[in-house]
Amino acid sequence: MATSRFRVLLAPVLLAPLLVGCQPPGGHVGAVATGHFTALHQFPVVIVTWCGDAAPRQIDLLGETQRRHLVATRAFEGGEIEVDLAAPGDDWEILDEDGRAVYRMGPDSSEDEYAVGVGSAAAEPGDSAEHDIGTLSFTTGALAAEQGVLYAGDGTSEAGVVPQEEFPPEC
Repeated sequence: MATSRFRVLLAPVLLAPLLVGCQPPGGHVGAVATGHFTALHQFPVVIVTWCGDAAPRQIDLLGETQRRHLVATRAFEGGEIEVDLAAPGDDWEILDEDGRAVYRMGPDSSEDEYAVGVGSAAAEPGDSAEHDIGTLSFTTGALAAEQGVLYAGDGTSEAGVVPQEEFPPEC
């Protein structure tokens, strides 16, 4: 009798790591809006947060005439990173739609809409990854007109701006 009670009490403790490991991936992607005219001419810094252990492996930047893929060259920890899309540094390899290396990135126009998608797995060279961490659409014109962090809230495709200290929302 005592053994069966012990098993009932012990079962939730043993299952807890499995439940945590099965949490759905996800997170938030925000673009820093500087409220300054220079933002018209360069891609923004994006803030990526993730839930659980599924860190970003690929960031896709897709526009009307550009398809860029940033593939991580190292593993990330801590649940949050900032990536300057204009100059992502050594932590990212930049590829075009054909899988060739790209060394410079910039918007074609401040009115062109770009989509940023962040995935926890890298895709084949030049292919978009599954964006299981988060997505965001923006124009550099909108980022130049606002100040804070532009991001799409849970369950909505419409983006809004929040003060930087309020980003990210909880998982």
